[in-house]
Amino acid sequence: MMTVKGGKFVGKRMLYTLATMTGTAVGVGASAVGLLRHQAGALRKAFDDDAQRTYSTVAEAVAPPRNYDDEDSAALAIIGDSWLCGIDVDDPLTAPPNLIARGLGRILGTTVRVQSTALPSALSEDLPRQVDEILRSAWLSRQLSDSWTEQRRFAIISIGTGDIIHPIHGTIGIPVLTQAINRLQREGRYTVFVLVCPNLGGLPGLRDPLKTSLRRTSRVLAGSQWLAALAARATPLRATGSLSGTTRKSLLNESGRFPSTLGYAQLSSTVLAAIADRIEAPIEVDRSLDIPEKGEAARRPAPQPQAEAQTETETQPQPEPEQGVDPVLETEAFS
Repeated sequence: MMTVKGGKFVGKRMLYTLATMTGTAVGVGASAVGLLRHQAGALRKAFDDDAQRTYSTVAEAVAPPRNYDDEDSAALAIIGDSWLCGIDVDDPLTAPPNLIARGLGRILGTTVRVQSTALPSALSEDLPRQVDEILRSAWLSRQLSDSWTEQRRFAIISIGTGDIIHPIHGTIGIPVLTQAINRLQREGRYTVFVLVCPNLGGLPGLRDPLKTSLRRTSRVLAGSQWLAALAARATPLRATGSLSGTTRKSLLNESGRFPSTLGYAQLSSTVLAAIADRIEAPIEVDRSLDIPEKGEAARRPAPQPQAEAQTETETQPQPEPEQGVDPVLETEAFS
């Protein structure tokens, strides 16, 4: 009888302990859910407020670089969200539409007609309207060119951040992206590049549980966009991979929700490299176009030394190179 009573006593204590642990777990779970909702709500409000920020609106012709023949113009369409529109940039020339257009002009050696419909805080549901605007644009119409090819018509799409912050079903966002790619290719004869959703879990200032949630969902969406772009014969690009080479803080705006001026420049260079690779363009970098002190002076031939100076140099004994140092390698190292 004593054993049975002891067993009943232990059983009651075990049930009490399990009930307490279950109640604590439920309380912690409810607390985590509440914290996640609070963090998501704050991020969503900040994202919506970004729609009121200034951004680059572009519809212009970027002239070709000097010493190039302007045989025929090219068309460039920028579509999507804040990762391409250029938010809060002091100089419009440093926004992605202008940066990509200027780089494309150098690759092709021609005038580039560029138009941007990208908006801050854009969602996938905004893509059809943006694509309509591009396809109806007389500025980008292929009728303006006597001879046009797909190697002179490019469309860049960036979308997905808003779909993560304002959750929608993947079955809605991916088909919308696929339809946008197909319309640009079929109706506008554009070569399309897709900047897939960045890894939002890496944005500065985020804490768990929102940080982990954003990392997982943005990776899933980026993978789906990548496969959708490949299936539609577009070229997918990784936004997160572009923002590398220095501290992440300097590549993002102070808010951490979109790129800084430096970040926009790196994204633009990623797009240009992909375009050059897609059309197999021969690239020859001429730094004299960018660096003033290496401009015309770099193009002039070096003055030839006088014959007398050459004779004196030849008659003077040359110092022997130090032991163990190759004079050829030493010259190349400091040239």
